[in-house]
Amino acid sequence: MEKYLIVTDTTSAMDQEIAQKNGIELISLSVIVDGHEYKDQIDISTKQLYDYLRDGKIPSTSQPNTGYLVEQMEKWQEEDYEAIIIITCSADLSGTNNGFHLAKDTVGLDNVYIYDSRQLGAPVMDMAICAKQLADEGKTVDEIFAALEEKTNHSFSFLYPDNFKQLSRSGRLSPMAARMASMLKIKALLCLDEQGKAVDKYTMARTEVKILKSIVDKFHELGVNAKQHKIYISHADNEIFAKKAKLLFQTTFHGIDVEINYLPAVLTCHGGLACCAIHTTYKI
Repeated sequence: MEKYLIVTDTTSAMDQEIAQKNGIELISLSVIVDGHEYKDQIDISTKQLYDYLRDGKIPSTSQPNTGYLVEQMEKWQEEDYEAIIIITCSADLSGTNNGFHLAKDTVGLDNVYIYDSRQLGAPVMDMAICAKQLADEGKTVDEIFAALEEKTNHSFSFLYPDNFKQLSRSGRLSPMAARMASMLKIKALLCLDEQGKAVDKYTMARTEVKILKSIVDKFHELGVNAKQHKIYISHADNEIFAKKAKLLFQTTFHGIDVEINYLPAVLTCHGGLACCAIHTTYKI
């Protein structure tokens, strides 16, 4: 059996525990708070990030620096892998994919294959776990990439911020628009466009019930079902909503697998505390 290494980064909602359990190499993005840089899931935990947000801090994230990626690739080079498959979030939303390409060229590795998932959050984690399973089954790089492309083409992601404060702070929404929406008690549902190029407004509603109905209606439109799909609910310290949504999805799409986890730092920094992401992805 060929020796493959599967790599992803922390925009995938994967933490060190999940990575180690599945035999996946996890690369940390940087989380910046008050001018201090921390490696996500190494120097700072998800819950510590929540504490900073509660204290009124305005954290941000940045792609891994090239030196860090070069160092990792030089380490992998010594392991003599047949292939190194790197699965990143959408290249249009983060420079991480480009950073991996730059590090690959710097080190001069010709056995590194970089896949742009055109997704963000849990679907990327799902792809990494799937790639590892397929690699363990002896699948080729081409076969693994074909499976990943199938997942990309059948994934859809929503982002549901609890309020507009962090969206305004992060520049995703103008301060005036944020104030107006808050005054009118309007809730916003955002989505990742189908090319994975931007996070856009999907709909606005006055109640959480209507937000959830919009998600269910879209999943019906996409043909989501228990046999072929899985749903992920990632939350930034909003377990009440996550459990409510899980019950609704399991009732509506009878027997569907719904997994709850924590929202990755990159989405939490934009969406704020209590923000939730709801993803559907394809089973392979």
